[in-house]
Amino acid sequence: MNAIAVERECDPIINVQCNGLVLRGVLVDGGAGVNVMTIPTMRYLGLKIDRPTSVTLKMVNKRVVRPEGVISNVVITVMRVSTIVDFHVVLEEDGAYPMILGRPLLTKSHARNYWGKGYMTIGVHPNRQKVPFASFVKNSGGTSEYEDE
Repeated sequence: MNAIAVERECDPIINVQCNGLVLRGVLVDGGAGVNVMTIPTMRYLGLKIDRPTSVTLKMVNKRVVRPEGVISNVVITVMRVSTIVDFHVVLEEDGAYPMILGRPLLTKSHARNYWGKGYMTIGVHPNRQKVPFASFVKNSGGTSEYEDE
């Protein structure tokens, strides 16, 4: 079992495809104003930073982070729906998600969130796809863990 510590049981975790590779344990965060990926994820996907950025990001743990740069025009595929978005690249932290999909991807992919029901939909009718969130198990530490299915 791959375990990624999460802060609450309802964190929506999905798998995505990028550059022909599957990336597991990706967080969908409708509160994030940008899409974010870690440097190890960038390297794994064979991507490179193509422009600098002067923005700072305030993470959920209140930490202020200055991204290393931006990768433009990354194709992310979720359930046969492909979307082109930019990513801010940050250093990896303990317990970090490999990628956070924020409002830019959710808007471009026409996502509708059904958090309480454990899924979201993406795409436009008649090709709308239902994307189930990964299952969670309550562990003894009071956090949840992601389980590969």
